Amino acid sequence: MPSFLPDLLHAAEPSTLLLLAVIYLTASVFSGLSGFGFSAIGCLSLLVLPPQRGIAMLMGLSLVTQTSSIRSLWPELRRYALPLTRSDGVMPYLAGGTVGIPAGLAILATLGARELTTALGLLLLAYSAWSLFASGGSHPTDRPTRPWQAFLVGATGGLVGGFSAFPGSALVVWNGLRGTGKVHGRALTQPYILWMQIVGVALLVVTRPRLFDEAFWTVFSLALPAALLGNALGVAIYRRTGDKGYRRITLAALGITGTGLIFKVMIAT
Repeated sequence: MPSFLPDLLHAAEPSTLLLLAVIYLTASVFSGLSGFGFSAIGCLSLLVLPPQRGIAMLMGLSLVTQTSSIRSLWPELRRYALPLTRSDGVMPYLAGGTVGIPAGLAILATLGARELTTALGLLLLAYSAWSLFASGGSHPTDRPTRPWQAFLVGATGGLVGGFSAFPGSALVVWNGLRGTGKVHGRALTQPYILWMQIVGVALLVVTRPRLFDEAFWTVFSLALPAALLGNALGVAIYRRTGDKGYRRITLAALGITGTGLIFKVMIAT
């Protein structure tokens, strides 16, 4: 066993490496299909890896898969993402998220995140169940959003992301309530989550640089092929779904993400 893997004892076992590969592969298919929620399934890796190392791994792999998704889908997304100055584009959400995330981190540092994250998980689970079974996955209407509304939604996502690591929840729910179409919703959600992850990883590198040591990069390099393969499969499935089907997928993904948030809290306690 390499000397730089002392805190990843189990990760050196072939069976555990295979388990991690399956978890990350499944999580990236899920993320490539829905556009969010890599950690909803990826959090199962925390049963194997040390918590802080596992969270850093999730953030790093999620950042890569989000980038890969945007690169693959850019020909479809660019008509909604550009120009950046358009009133119904992603910039107001990004501005709000950038403002909101420090407040979420302050809440995490001051109050802790256990109860808040559990409450968010239950809320997402209840919303997705209600939307799927009560509303029946209605057809999209794509009602316009004003810039100030987008800013507030983005700020809420940043706030939530600061203590739960799921900043996309507010925007995904908002898109669902507004009946935003498949491509338009993805063109908003994908860049928003990517930007929030860039900010989050940057903060983690600055505040906890020791997490990104040689042991991290060893496991990351082993997990990367599975994550990229899964993401490509997820994007391919996404392209074959219609607006109504994609709405149902995102609602189901929200429910799974809510369950994942609750599971992460249970692991941490």
